[in-house]
Amino acid sequence: MCNFYVRAAAHDSLSISEGFGGADGSLLLTKDELKRPENNYDNFAFILSKNALALAMKYNASVADVIAVCGAVATEFLGGPTIIQYDSIHPFLVGRHDRTEPNPRNALAPANMNTTGFSNFAKSKNLTIEEMTALMGSHTLLDEKGCQKPDNTYCNPRESKCDDLLMYSWTNIYYKETCASKMTINDPPVLSTLPLPTEEFLIQHELCKFTSNDFRKKQEDELAQELADDPALDLEFEDVTLHQSAKKWTYTIHDAWMGKACQGDVAKTSYNNEISSCMNRFKDSPQEWDKTYIRAYKKMVNTGAIWNRNGGFAISGFECNSRYTSTLPNIDCKMCNRNNNPKIRSKCPKSCKCKSSFTDQEAFYF
Repeated sequence: MCNFYVRAAAHDSLSISEGFGGADGSLLLTKDELKRPENNYDNFAFILSKNALALAMKYNASVADVIAVCGAVATEFLGGPTIIQYDSIHPFLVGRHDRTEPNPRNALAPANMNTTGFSNFAKSKNLTIEEMTALMGSHTLLDEKGCQKPDNTYCNPRESKCDDLLMYSWTNIYYKETCASKMTINDPPVLSTLPLPTEEFLIQHELCKFTSNDFRKKQEDELAQELADDPALDLEFEDVTLHQSAKKWTYTIHDAWMGKACQGDVAKTSYNNEISSCMNRFKDSPQEWDKTYIRAYKKMVNTGAIWNRNGGFAISGFECNSRYTSTLPNIDCKMCNRNNNPKIRSKCPKSCKCKSSFTDQEAFYF
């Protein structure tokens, strides 16, 4: 769900166009957007819609706010920066209205967009090249890496929960991999020379996309049905071929263009130079990436939003009407309730949770 919320925040917010809002919940509230190819990948938008609608009903919030808040919390949960925190200059805002009218098609960036298109896309979304490049780093969470762990070993989902995978780890590996990989972008795609994956590999790959046993069972059943209907594994074609490597390119064609810009393997233009500078900076400094990502994320989910009150409502992430408590004995959560003082709040024990969360049932969110 965390990976899906990070993806949904971008897809809901960046589908902005003339006369239509950005983060407006329409991604999960309209059949049209749910069925679009970019949102039907992994069936992620449909799966997430049930979770987001349940949260919106429980907390009397808009789906747009649920997407914006959960995308921020998910980033932190996966090891990324704390986006929702006290900030008097650039606070995190809520109070968005939902739209039940789908945003126009083709408003998102195409998967094969080159760097010229990237520069123009960033400007059209009220984002700088630096901010848009920072947002691209979330592609490290894309599930094409399957069961691969950070140490390049593979986890077996039949024997383990596999929740320590690369695709569940917020790191700057996107910049490291794209900036270091020498590649050829194939137009048209060419037949891959890599060996075809086995059926068992494909099944494990699908199972690793979820840590929930219920979802894993559903994935396995669906893939088994697909293999039964078409037992022959199709030949694979490559949009991007890696040089001197027996590995598959796990990102998009656009990510390959970003990598080429990072390496200086594109035309010398002002925007390509800026992309290269940002990519290399984020590759060398995760702290710089996180700092820029926080700014870019808040700007992304705010642009084009329709607010309940002019300017929205600032939150710090420590709002809890039911007060904080802990399931662990002898843990004092009083300091967590003093949300006016950031220094005190930062000492809040991690075991302290909003009291209402302890009554949650997992089934409610699926």
